[in-house]
Amino acid sequence: MRMKVALVFLPFLLFSSVSMNQMDSDRKISAVHPEKNVHTALAKMAAALAALKSKVSVLEQETEEKGEKLENVTTWREQQKDEISTLKNKIEGQEWKLVQADAHEKDLISLVDKLKQQLNVSGNKVAFSASLLAQGSGITGPVLRDTTLVFKRVVTNIGDAYNPQTGVFTAPLRGAYHFQWYIGVNNGGNTITSLVKNDQQVFTARNNLDSYEYLILGFGSASNGVSLLLEAGDVVFVRLWSGHVIYDDENHICTFSGHLLFPM
Repeated sequence: MRMKVALVFLPFLLFSSVSMNQMDSDRKISAVHPEKNVHTALAKMAAALAALKSKVSVLEQETEEKGEKLENVTTWREQQKDEISTLKNKIEGQEWKLVQADAHEKDLISLVDKLKQQLNVSGNKVAFSASLLAQGSGITGPVLRDTTLVFKRVVTNIGDAYNPQTGVFTAPLRGAYHFQWYIGVNNGGNTITSLVKNDQQVFTARNNLDSYEYLILGFGSASNGVSLLLEAGDVVFVRLWSGHVIYDDENHICTFSGHLLFPM
């Protein structure tokens, strides 16, 4: 048993002895050649310095590139500031234009309101009066068919609702209107006229064949009047019946008149 233990530890003792001898040998060599260790250290330092220089060069290049980028960013920021300043000026100009447009719109609205008020006022004032002949005297007829009488001499036409070219009155708004017309004949003539609303005959006027003026003087007249509810756009005119005549002279005895009583 003791022999086996001795055999196990023998190699270990031999290795320890050799290692110790090698270390002693290295210490002796270092002591004998100190300049060799200095050269080795300097070589290592030189290599480290070269590596450090290389890193510094890389860092300098990176720093230069970053400086250029920073300069570009600074330039870009300045450009952005200029663009922002320009946009601000444009926005301020647009805001001023909007203020002016708003004021102009308010002025237009005020003007439109005033015009509407004027139209409402003028629309509520409607009146006209006209005689058959513009000048002189003469007989119209006998006509071959029912004919619209055109009263040409206009003395009043408030609201311009009566048309002296056609003899037709057109209601500008819904309301109650009153109309009157007077006609005359001479030399034993006979006349019948009617007031017409759109195409509807409303009232009629005819001369009295038994009147003193007609029997003795040969002159006759007739008249009538009516109040009507009209819608905006309705038309009213006087129609001379077919086969009849009408007479007017410088005294303007044949007339057609109308006015708005009140709007509805």
